[in-house]
Amino acid sequence: MEKQKSAAVQVAREKATDEEKTTILSTGVRAILVPVAASLIQAVTSKIKDPEIPNWHDPDKDREVPNPNDPTYLKQIQEAAEARAMAAVDASVMFGIELVDDIPDNGWDKKLKYLERLGHLDLTEFDFKDELDRDFLYKRYIAVGSDDLVKIARMGGLQEEDLDAADASFPSNESGIPD
Repeated sequence: MEKQKSAAVQVAREKATDEEKTTILSTGVRAILVPVAASLIQAVTSKIKDPEIPNWHDPDKDREVPNPNDPTYLKQIQEAAEARAMAAVDASVMFGIELVDDIPDNGWDKKLKYLERLGHLDLTEFDFKDELDRDFLYKRYIAVGSDDLVKIARMGGLQEEDLDAADASFPSNESGIPD
């Protein structure tokens, strides 16, 4: 009898601890926020390389010299920074959020596919039948609002400029459905 009592007490304590950790995201989804290892963020972002600095012919020196002010290069640098920020966000969303409840079957996936058909999203790399893809898509586009992203990112040590670069990709209306 003592073992049953201690097992029941242990389960009750674990449940209470889980409930203490549970937060309600800005979209109404219940989740547990988990810090993401900085080494994971670094590994993910390091996959995105900066473009090479283009050269231009300097007539005074009669040779090719680097041109870090080339407009195309500057645009590519900005795009690389945004891609790194998005990769950090994706890793933070995937590893920094544990959903408390099952992913609902309320048509969110059909709405995402519709936005893709309208040309607003590119979801071609995802398989909606794959459990991991569905988990990521739900977290990325439905469960997490930009306010939540700030909390998760700070737990993982992301910088404010990374958040600003990534914030534009999140819904502005916090309804859980992208604009």
